[in-house]
Amino acid sequence: MRLILFSALLLAILFTSCKKEEIPEPIDPTPQVETYSSVKTILESSCLGCHSPNQNAYIVDLTNYESIKNYLDGTNTMIDRLNSDDEFYRMPPSGNLSDADKQKLIDWINDGYLE
Repeated sequence: MRLILFSALLLAILFTSCKKEEIPEPIDPTPQVETYSSVKTILESSCLGCHSPNQNAYIVDLTNYESIKNYLDGTNTMIDRLNSDDEFYRMPPSGNLSDADKQKLIDWINDGYLE
């Protein structure tokens, strides 16, 4: 009887002391840094319809890196315009830029608009 009681107690201790270890999520050591080449397609599809030399609404040239850099170095209102709800101030005016694309552009600007 003592043997059965001892075995049951031993099994109870073994099962209650076993604990499932959770495997931690891997940490990405290098965050994604946006560059001009990673945002160029967004600019081409969402901005160059108006912001190129052959368009009537051409005020800011967004056709190449140097022109964009000159704009961002000067009166940079791009982040305000991307986040604006005012249909006359926001860019693009249609507001059809996805949140992911908008965030890519903002990250690129905040990271120093690397080429």
